[in-house]
Amino acid sequence: MATIPQTDCCLMLGIDPKTLRNWLKRSNMQFAAHPTDARIKSLTLQQVQQLATLHARPLPSSAFAVPTLLEDSPQLRPFEGQTLPKQTSASLLVQAPTSFSPPLSEEAELKKSLCCLETKVTTLQEQLAQLAMELLHERSQRYERRLSDLETLLRQTLGASACLQELPAMVAAGQPEGAIAPGRRLHPAELRARSRVLPLIEYGAAGTYVVICPKEGDLQFTPDSPAWFDWLASLSSFRFVGKLGRFTAYRKCSTSRSWSAYRTIHQHDYKHYLGTTDHLTLDCLEQMATKLQSYME
Repeated sequence: MATIPQTDCCLMLGIDPKTLRNWLKRSNMQFAAHPTDARIKSLTLQQVQQLATLHARPLPSSAFAVPTLLEDSPQLRPFEGQTLPKQTSASLLVQAPTSFSPPLSEEAELKKSLCCLETKVTTLQEQLAQLAMELLHERSQRYERRLSDLETLLRQTLGASACLQELPAMVAAGQPEGAIAPGRRLHPAELRARSRVLPLIEYGAAGTYVVICPKEGDLQFTPDSPAWFDWLASLSSFRFVGKLGRFTAYRKCSTSRSWSAYRTIHQHDYKHYLGTTDHLTLDCLEQMATKLQSYME
């Protein structure tokens, strides 16, 4: 009976020698000695076919011609006492007339599927990050538009001639701002809302600066005058709307004389040192407003 060396068996089954020994151990098979050399471990063709059937390993169509090639070919027949080189045995399958391409194993297919999934996950992550950036950009633009609309509405309200004429009359008569309707008491929510309104210094359409206090109304004094600095010393914060920009000024405590300018642009907070109370002139405020407005670009 024709025998096949261990090396050729591994090539036919597409496994390594260690796996072949494990398969033989499970199937209760043993190696047989080669007829020409007892040192060579061999298996019969029937044993190789049995192992291939048990482990679902396809055999090349040229496998059945291997024993015949080993025995009949005068060039490959070993001399007495000489073993066939391993390279010659391995080259038989390569030189066989019928080529065979074994199918991809399950492990290779799983690796290929995993690579495809990783690529898809990476693409989804990039798309999600792009959508998040577009959402943040759209939200920032919507916030800026809403803030601009509110500023326009505030300017229209403050620029109405009726309101500007009533406020000085109320201050001169010593009446509070909310005493427009006699006999009507303000609701606590209205009082809290007015207490949260900051004093405003705004550059008006007429080319002059308007100073408005939530409690006292329109203040009639000259900017950069002693009354101007005394009024600023009594505040803890105020808003400034100049020719080219705006910001909110504040100081940490009532005893501190140092002021800071604050503004949020594109969801980023900008804070700069403004100076002490006696240095808060209109030029100083306009320079800071222009500097903060430059961050919009």
